[in-house]
Amino acid sequence: MPSYSEHTDPILIAAARQGDEQAFRLIYEKYHDDLFQMAFKRTRSKDDSSDIIQELFIALWNNLDNIHVTDNIGAYLYVALRHRIFNYYEKQSVRLHHILQQPLEPVSSEDLILAGIRAKEIQACVAAAVLVMPEKMKTIYRLAKEQQLTMQEIATQLELSPQTIKNQLYLAMERIREQLRRNDLARFIFLI
Repeated sequence: MPSYSEHTDPILIAAARQGDEQAFRLIYEKYHDDLFQMAFKRTRSKDDSSDIIQELFIALWNNLDNIHVTDNIGAYLYVALRHRIFNYYEKQSVRLHHILQQPLEPVSSEDLILAGIRAKEIQACVAAAVLVMPEKMKTIYRLAKEQQLTMQEIATQLELSPQTIKNQLYLAMERIREQLRRNDLARFIFLI
């Protein structure tokens, strides 16, 4: 069974379309809590929110081949959730004016949740880029970014010149930028 812990949404979506339940489970685990919070904010019912989220993921699983999403499953799920919440209100016979009184723009807490989803996408994208780096580059990147060592400290520890460290970090960042571009996340490069 393949390990997808470092993989991005496009890889998980492609694997899930091939019937890989582990890949689909990872999509579910990645987005469930944030989507549940959004549903609960609108319905104020844990049971109804759970049902809506469960139906959303069942529909996703059953229709993966018909859904034209290849890279940003989080945005797709957010929109699908909003439609399911509107259907929920219709089924509950809530009058239309109640729905229209809700703001159409995401409220600040939803913005925070969406930012959290985006941060997870960026982290997964960076992790995937680091995973395939040559060993020396990966080591230098991790010492600089994860352990916050200076270039001089890394050079001393690895017995390399500071210029080599600088060059390897530059190349590592280029690889990460390319991975972000491929996943339409390039505008978030400043976060890494």
